[in-house]
Amino acid sequence: MPTFSKPAGINFRSAEELPASVLSKTLCQTVSFLQGVQPYIKLQKYHDWWEHDGCHFYKEQIEFHSLFQIVRSPRDLLQAMTTDDNVFIGIAPDDNSWYLRFYLNWDDEGFNLIGRFDITLPAKLAERFRRDMAEGHPIELAEQDAETYYRSIS
Repeated sequence: MPTFSKPAGINFRSAEELPASVLSKTLCQTVSFLQGVQPYIKLQKYHDWWEHDGCHFYKEQIEFHSLFQIVRSPRDLLQAMTTDDNVFIGIAPDDNSWYLRFYLNWDDEGFNLIGRFDITLPAKLAERFRRDMAEGHPIELAEQDAETYYRSIS
């Protein structure tokens, strides 16, 4: 079983809750960015309970193709979620050089699917990600040092 360690660098996150369709499109763009950096690496999938009760569980090894199948639509995103509140899907390569987390659930009224995501990248990739996400994508991203971010969600 892989050993996970929190990556260092810069954390980018959706500044607010996103409608499911926007979250799915943003995640597709983010996964495409990651695949462009290292297209053939194996990925580790986790159930990320940090914001629920502080735990982190390895689930399985996947490839980018499987990750795209998870994020390609709001329906697929919802099917990938656990039934527990604030339990994210987490994705990392074997070397833990970056970490992608995402979550989707119904709003408090039960009418709309909303979610959020964050990604932690090494500093050398952060500028490229910032530029790629700014081009033609309407969401606002918040940035924070990874160590400070992980402390804030624990």
